Amino acid sequence: MRILIIGGSGYVGTLMLPGLATEHEIRVLDLVPPQGDHEHVAGSATDPAALAAALEGMDAVVHGAMGRRSESHWPHPDVASAFEVNVASVYATLEAAHAAGVRRAVLIGSLSVFDEGQLIERQVDEETAPDAADVYGVTKRLAEQVGRIAAEAHGMTVTVLRLAFPTPDDVWPRWALPVVDEPIEIRRADGSLVPALAGSDLSAAVSAALSRDDGGYDVFHIVGADDSGRGWSTAKARDALGWVARRRYQG
Repeated sequence: MRILIIGGSGYVGTLMLPGLATEHEIRVLDLVPPQGDHEHVAGSATDPAALAAALEGMDAVVHGAMGRRSESHWPHPDVASAFEVNVASVYATLEAAHAAGVRRAVLIGSLSVFDEGQLIERQVDEETAPDAADVYGVTKRLAEQVGRIAAEAHGMTVTVLRLAFPTPDDVWPRWALPVVDEPIEIRRADGSLVPALAGSDLSAAVSAALSRDDGGYDVFHIVGADDSGRGWSTAKARDALGWVARRRYQG
């Protein structure tokens, strides 16, 4: 499959590319070149001309771009950039994909659509109503609505993958948060580890989502796995996409 990765040079895009490139023909739309030998279209996902050029000849598009951090409130998201990238560029991408005849799209979402205050202690699934009120969570909630609207209006297959703590395989189960110097361990109040999502498992989830053939809009939780019985449920992804995390933490 010929896939356009929006934001393929960013943190999440860089995690996805190696695995996806083993199965698919990859093109990247980003302002800067991606790591590795991948076809690159320089430009912004809010630029209609850049989107049209990048989508030409593609079978599917994966939107994984992220807004920049605030200079005045580091490391929190910049408000204008968050709305521009997480909402406006998703809308522009899906409209351009429709115009180009590209009917499959995967949106890289986040479990941050839920209030992060006690998220690691909560048992949320895809039926739980999102309730985040911070700028990042709100923009990711809005991006999901944009995806649903595009699926309904254009007959596209739009799949949202809600991630938590994506990280390179070589530091898993820790999370290599881009704004800190060393990978960190995420732990619940009782001290048990919440494993991050390995990049290879993320790539496999994106490939599985790209093969979804039942049409319309849907959302799946794609997170790290452990044997504690307390993790966020990925049963829907297992049943509908055939995806399970291959890296499983045994604490």
